[in-house]
Amino acid sequence: MPLILSRRAVAAGSLGFLAAPGILRAQERQRVRLVLNFAVDGSTAPFYHAEARGYFRKAGLDVQIDPSNGSGDAITRVASGTYQFGVGDLSTLSEFAARQPENTPRAVMVLQNRSPQAVISLKSAGIVSPRDLEGKVIGNGVSDGASRMFPAFLKINGVDEAKVMRRQVTAQLRDQMLLTRQVAGVTGFDYTTWFNIKANGTRLEDVSFLPYADHGIDSYGNSILAGQPLIRDNPDAVRRFLAAATRAFRDAVADPKAVVATIAAQSALIDAALEAERLTWLARRQILTPATRARGIGDVEPSRLADTISTVASGFGLARAPAPEEVYDGRFLPAREARMPPG
Repeated sequence: MPLILSRRAVAAGSLGFLAAPGILRAQERQRVRLVLNFAVDGSTAPFYHAEARGYFRKAGLDVQIDPSNGSGDAITRVASGTYQFGVGDLSTLSEFAARQPENTPRAVMVLQNRSPQAVISLKSAGIVSPRDLEGKVIGNGVSDGASRMFPAFLKINGVDEAKVMRRQVTAQLRDQMLLTRQVAGVTGFDYTTWFNIKANGTRLEDVSFLPYADHGIDSYGNSILAGQPLIRDNPDAVRRFLAAATRAFRDAVADPKAVVATIAAQSALIDAALEAERLTWLARRQILTPATRARGIGDVEPSRLADTISTVASGFGLARAPAPEEVYDGRFLPAREARMPPG
């Protein structure tokens, strides 16, 4: 069952660079819905932190936050108009744009400058290179970005897909099947699977990672998505949402423990120490890169974005590669100085 968190504020925070001049009354705030790329954990805590600290309220927004079953699910919900905002993997979004350009959401802020997509295995399985996947049983999710990109990962690395036995599993069972060796490896985000199995006593030195980013798919990762109707009809709401989210993710980089405390205070199911470690891993490996230190959180390098889209199109054998503007729209980002990582 997905974790449902209450939305009570734990503190009030200042947000000087937001256009909204103060906390608006509830009836004056615009109601929007945000669907996450997965469940509630340390990686998604900044959104709940933005709600709890009043960042969204000061932006004139009343935000409902819901989990999903993966990037594919989140993208579909935003494309359908059920949600105005979402969080989704940029590779999965590029594939969606190639097939359904008329209603594809746009990535309006890249959260992960380096993709966390990976094949994760126990070292005892002997998977140290993509070719080692041949003859192995690999657990794939249903709609998460790493699983959807797995065929492209195999193709780009010259692995015979027919020799890789894929077992579709739910996100709830995936990591347990890895621990019990029912599968040799699983596809997922490194910070999701690793911290899930760490909670069961696994040591980092016993785990092997094959990051997609190190094996031919150097793509951007999870991004904030906005639906085309919202971009067309209320672009200012997109700007205000991103201003609040930017503040929350800068907080996450500066003090992961404080941001995770937001969700831990609202549910006894949250292991605060473990989730703070997860968020720290994400911040140091996927958010803080030389590019974000130079350009700020959220922006893209046009040539790298084009290469990402081209790689996705080739890996999936798509009929066409979508244009970058069909995938990313950076017009609504806060000013560069507001997006620079702290420290």
